[in-house]
Amino acid sequence: PPPGPPAPVSPGDVDKVRYVLKNLARDWSEEAAGERAQCHGPILAELEARLTVPGPNEGKYPPRVMVPGAGLGRLVMECARRGFDTEGNEYSYYMLLTSSYILNHATRPGQFLIHPWMHNNNNHLSDADQLRATPVPDLPACEAGIQPGCMSMCAGDFMEVYGAPEQTAQWDAVATCFFIDTAHNVVEYLEVIARCLKPGGVWVNFGPLLFHWADGEEMSVEMSLEDVERVAATVGLDVVKREMRDSLYTADKKSMCQTVYRCALLVAVKR
Repeated sequence: PPPGPPAPVSPGDVDKVRYVLKNLARDWSEEAAGERAQCHGPILAELEARLTVPGPNEGKYPPRVMVPGAGLGRLVMECARRGFDTEGNEYSYYMLLTSSYILNHATRPGQFLIHPWMHNNNNHLSDADQLRATPVPDLPACEAGIQPGCMSMCAGDFMEVYGAPEQTAQWDAVATCFFIDTAHNVVEYLEVIARCLKPGGVWVNFGPLLFHWADGEEMSVEMSLEDVERVAATVGLDVVKREMRDSLYTADKKSMCQTVYRCALLVAVKR
């Protein structure tokens, strides 16, 4: 018999696709370079200042950097471009599919056109602004000068993957960007981060504390930034730097409404 009509797409799935489109613009468009400089820039600067990449004739392995909540992979690529052996971790199937495509199948700048702002009818100066195309990627991974084997993605839940015994003391750095507030219990995230780091390893964090599960029915542990630092010290992460920085997130730079987060840049060293 002929197939029936396709099943309707759930509103939740539609929202996730819209979110992915905005994140494609954030991570992979020239238009969002300023936004990436706000959030990725401080993380990359701290990693470069605190980790040493060996020269080609030194016979040493590069520092290993883990990027949990890697999203669409731009921070992973930028770490790998700087000579670090980088692994991103992501749980969302939507993010994993899209990051795989943009990292592995984009062959030239601006190869794909997306329209990330057309689904929002508020705060546009013109119809043209709302409907405008955004070319992605601005820099394909194949042109980023990454050494073979220095960039990878790991699919799975952060707690399950990196809470495993074989991950203990395997990493020189963990870089988290808009990530720790996605936890049901941020204490557990910090315990895993501390366990994964080698002694002297570095945790670099950038982001707000907009706890994602705070208003739902599932368990959520929320705490202040001071409490996060106290917990970090308890699990063996000594905070050596704390700065507050402003940052946008998936912002339409032509919109009449711009939401700015007051983000914490934290750098901690594993005892």
